Amino acid sequence: MAQAVAEGVQAQGGEAALFTAGKFDVDMAGTFNTIAFGCPSMGSEELEESEFAPMFSAAAPVNSTWV
Repeated sequence: MAQAVAEGVQAQGGEAALFTAGKFDVDMAGTFNTIAFGCPSMGSEELEESEFAPMFSAAAPVNSTWV
């Protein structure tokens, strides 16, 4: 799914970078105009706990607006 999103962005003339949750550092957030997060749900619609949830929680304070 992430690859399809990136291809759509590129088809419209934009640039896209793909990262796994383990490779994304929240200090990188300020270098992008837009960030799209994606994660499979685990169990009862819970975020994956070992990599994604901690990264997502750490990134939340960096971004003043969430869409």
